[in-house]
Amino acid sequence: MATTSAPADITNHDSAPPTNPTTTPSAAMPLISPHALLYASLAQEPPLRPSSRKPSQCRPISINTSSLTHASGSTLIKIGQTTAVCGVRAEILPIHEIANYRVNKTPENYVAQADHGEDSPEADAVIRNHNLLVPNLELATGCSPFHLPGSPPSQEAQSLSQRLLSLLHTSRVLRLTDLCIYDETITDLEREIPGIDASPEKKLKALWVLYIDTVVINHDGNLFDACALAMFSALRDTLLPKAWWDVDLESVMCSPEKGQAKGLRLRGCPVPLSFAVFRSNKLEEGGTSRKIEQVLCDPDAFEEGCCREQGCVIVDQDKEGRVVVLKVEKNGGGGVGRSGLRELVERAGERWKEWQQVLVKEAESEKSEN
Repeated sequence: MATTSAPADITNHDSAPPTNPTTTPSAAMPLISPHALLYASLAQEPPLRPSSRKPSQCRPISINTSSLTHASGSTLIKIGQTTAVCGVRAEILPIHEIANYRVNKTPENYVAQADHGEDSPEADAVIRNHNLLVPNLELATGCSPFHLPGSPPSQEAQSLSQRLLSLLHTSRVLRLTDLCIYDETITDLEREIPGIDASPEKKLKALWVLYIDTVVINHDGNLFDACALAMFSALRDTLLPKAWWDVDLESVMCSPEKGQAKGLRLRGCPVPLSFAVFRSNKLEEGGTSRKIEQVLCDPDAFEEGCCREQGCVIVDQDKEGRVVVLKVEKNGGGGVGRSGLRELVERAGERWKEWQQVLVKEAESEKSEN
């Protein structure tokens, strides 16, 4: 007669105990409830962001200039994980190709430096009216999950391009005389006439147009700061070839010698500091309500998605070392108080010093390599 044996115990006592199905992995919290995660981080004492940064702490900056050999000037910049590369391309615009140029001026009597002065508002108006500075921003495919291949330029890219153009005009960082190409030729007959001043008479023949193209490789928040710093660093690296007006060919000629090229004499070094304001009013245990309002400097992409109020403070330093506010931007939410704005300006001044240290370190690195 067959006997029936008891079922064998197939339990594996060496395996790990089953996890609690109600427990949410910490890595999934930014996707499931990002607002609650940011609230829990800022509610602790002292408040820390999910990235372990203090609210006023910015991400480190690293740059690499002259990274594009085919551009007049270029820079690759990283702020945290946000990465962008900027290249400046210079093209010649003859004044006879400007449609409305002869209405008010003629090439025979127009000398930018003599008429306006190097730092006059009229000289800046020439740069603005003739579109001599053309910034363009591209959010490359793969820089973030929200930018798919084959998509038209996003609203974010167009908005940032316009903000960069506005910053160039507001800061007045470029000088018109650096963008002018003159006819300074003197004939041999004029040199031999006694009593005739042999110094060349400058006649404007063409203008340099700077196309400033920025490509965002990785989008991890605070794009404006990264693109603005990359733009100014690329302009500092820009070299324009020696150019002159050839009377025989009636066109502008450029020298291929790099030693004869000239750099741009920038006015100052504007530095932006973007911020986001996190506000939350949460009902905690016991029926008590706790309100949190925290200003986050240099927000990353996760923090930007949790904050409805964002802004930017742009500063520079004058010759006496004082912080000068060039521009303040803000959108969404309520108002940042006077004390909060003062703290942001002070933090922006510290950010300006950090950026200068990065530029000095990069210049020393280039010098040692050469």
